[in-house]
Amino acid sequence: MKCILFVDDEPRILEGLQRMLRPCRKQWEMSFANSGNEALAILAGSAHDVIVSDMRMPGMDGAQLLELVRERYPGMMRIVLSGQFEKEAAMRAVPVAHQFLTKPCDASKLQAAIERSCGVSTVPDDAIRRVIAAIGELPALPSTYAALVAAVDNPEASLDQVSAIVERDVAVAAKVLQLVNSSFFGLSHEIATVPMAVGFLGFDVLKQLVITVELFRTFDCGCRVAGFSVEETQRHSRCVAAIVARLPVPRRHAAAASVAALLHDVGKLILAARLPEQFERALQASRDQSGPLHILEGEIIGTSHAAMGAYLLALWGLPAPVVAAVSEHHQPVRATADTTIDVSLAVRIADLLEQEASKSLPVAALDDLCGGSTELIGSLAAWRKAAEEVVQRETQCK
Repeated sequence: MKCILFVDDEPRILEGLQRMLRPCRKQWEMSFANSGNEALAILAGSAHDVIVSDMRMPGMDGAQLLELVRERYPGMMRIVLSGQFEKEAAMRAVPVAHQFLTKPCDASKLQAAIERSCGVSTVPDDAIRRVIAAIGELPALPSTYAALVAAVDNPEASLDQVSAIVERDVAVAAKVLQLVNSSFFGLSHEIATVPMAVGFLGFDVLKQLVITVELFRTFDCGCRVAGFSVEETQRHSRCVAAIVARLPVPRRHAAAASVAALLHDVGKLILAARLPEQFERALQASRDQSGPLHILEGEIIGTSHAAMGAYLLALWGLPAPVVAAVSEHHQPVRATADTTIDVSLAVRIADLLEQEASKSLPVAALDDLCGGSTELIGSLAAWRKAAEEVVQRETQCK
């Protein structure tokens, strides 16, 4: 059973939560605290998996409480459940909360948010899950950060220009999508594309995030990991997203496929930033043995960059199809008999096409991924041409 701690200074709210969540007693062991100090005392006495805290509380507010929880219990999932939106308080919660839900929040929505994150079992090692859960930001490219600062501070810049900057950086895109999909700042929409997310956040919020909160500040990780380049990982991810846009993905899957393609290697940024020595050993082993990196990561680290990326994105509340595609991008579900290309398959095909086009991988047996479909196999030549065009354009843009 998962252990969930609910924190709110209003007794009636806690009583309401107890009544509302009574049907969950067979799935969860629940504790209730009416202050930050009481919550910390409960956590000191017994282990919990999730904390759900109100934002506005006397003495220690929700942001302060979650900051202490992240420091002391980094593996816990941290959710803000607040009825009164205050931008300043929300800004302080952004680096420490995984998800932000608004009151009134029905039991099904709260349960879904908790279960979706708790249910992700892609990372079996507790120590690595704690590393991932403690993450508030990922390494962004210095050039992206500089361009973003200039854009949000420029009264003549458009949201389209800002979106274009965000879409060129995996780390920044992932964080922006987290904020919107987790209902930060009072939003309640599930946003599947970067432009939509940027549009909902708007200039004022983005400016505060970039300049005041410094949420996207860069830090040097690539130079500490031999054989790894943040720039190359970002370039590859952008190309994969552009190739996915050229594939015959059904409209209902297109937005999720685009986001999943951009974020599919986000786990490599986690490894480079948080487990650089282990990541370097895996990279070296991959070069020495000419073996797949994700397999050697599993042998050396205990899990792969695909699993780690999926775990973080699930904690951050990104849509389930995106999380699944990131997790499965080395082992996707094959195309069905009706030749439908789902999100996972689209990302895997685009990933291999980019590697072929950039000459980082010999021509692969993409036929196997097409599930024996003569229609899809017949499209490979056109897809390869499209991939070559994408890679060439990206190279020229450097």
